Amino acid sequence: MSKVKTEKLKELAELYNSNGKETVYALLKTKYNIKYPYSVFKRMCEHPELSYDKEKDYFKFNTKQNTENVFMSMEELCSPIIPQHIKSMEEHQIDSRPVAMGKLIQELIGDRLLELSKYVTIDSISKRIIVDKTTLIQDGYQMVTH
Repeated sequence: MSKVKTEKLKELAELYNSNGKETVYALLKTKYNIKYPYSVFKRMCEHPELSYDKEKDYFKFNTKQNTENVFMSMEELCSPIIPQHIKSMEEHQIDSRPVAMGKLIQELIGDRLLELSKYVTIDSISKRIIVDKTTLIQDGYQMVTH
């Protein structure tokens, strides 16, 4: 028994509208080897793009309106505004190298300052520098003064 794919439900609905229920049921039994075609008919009735009119025994095709684009999502509302500029590829490559180098240098300096702040405290009021020598040595560093 093979399953009828969702894409085929529209075609079956068109066939149902033009040739009737018996033709669709016969096709489901022969082509798809489905013993109980009512389950497929039920899927067709529940399909969002198809609506079944019981009085007229007819399937109507709903054009899917995309209501999601009408309203903005919370992510779109809360996200920061990013200006988009159109530049040629060459300008972008030339401009991006110094910026990338600057970012790399800032990250490296920031990492070193963060590591240094674990061991050194500067008190500008009393004009003292406090070094935690025991933690410094435990972490594998050597302290050299001159």
